[in-house]
Amino acid sequence: MPAGRGKAGPGAEHLAVPLGSELAAPEAELLRTVLRSQHIADRLARAPGGWRDLSEHELEQLRLTKAQRRAVLALQQLVRSGYPSLPKHKFSCSADIARIYADRLGGLVYEVMLAIALNGRNEFMAELELARGGRHGAALTVTDALRPVVRAGASAFVLVHNHPSGDPMPSPEDIALTTAMKRAADLVSIPLVDHIIIGGRGGGFSSMLDLCIIQ
Repeated sequence: MPAGRGKAGPGAEHLAVPLGSELAAPEAELLRTVLRSQHIADRLARAPGGWRDLSEHELEQLRLTKAQRRAVLALQQLVRSGYPSLPKHKFSCSADIARIYADRLGGLVYEVMLAIALNGRNEFMAELELARGGRHGAALTVTDALRPVVRAGASAFVLVHNHPSGDPMPSPEDIALTTAMKRAADLVSIPLVDHIIIGGRGGGFSSMLDLCIIQ
C-alpha cells in the first residue's frame, strides 16, 4: 500500500491509508450512464466500503432521489450476479486463502483491498471490496472498512490485498492499519483473523498471523 497518513496508537481507528477510490472503468461508466450524472457516480465511488453493498437508507443519506436509489439497488443485483462467487469453504490456514486469491489478485496492476467475511465455523460468507487503487487518492479508515463487515453479519473476517510490485511483505503502513483494525474489530467482537498480502507476478504471499503481527 502507499504511505499512510496516520500512526498507530490512540485514535488509530481513524488511521487513513490512501488507496484509490476510482471504480473500475466499466463500472464507473455503467453508473454514469444509468444515473445520467457524473456527480452522483463520483459520490457513490467515495461511499465507505463501496457502492455495491449500500442499503436504500444509506443511499438516501447520500441524497439520491427515489428513482436513483431504485436504479442503484437494481444495479447492485445485476453486478452482484455477474461477479464470480466463491464456493462455501472452510478456511483452516492462510495458505487456503492465498491459494484462491493468488490467481484473482496476482495479475492486477492496481491494489485491491478485500474483506472475507466468515461465519462462526470459519466458512466463507461474503467477499467485500473495501478499496480499489486508481489515479486519485482516497482514505481508507478503519471505520469505513469495518462497516461492510458488520453489515454482512460476519463472526470474523480476513483482510486480503495485493502488492502489484511483487513483494508480499507488509509495509509499515500495512502493519499500522492492521493493528488499528484488529483493535477496533475486537471492540465490536468481530475478530480480524488474518491479513494476507498477495505479491504480484508470482511473488507469493505473506500472512500477518504467521508473522505474529496479529496475535
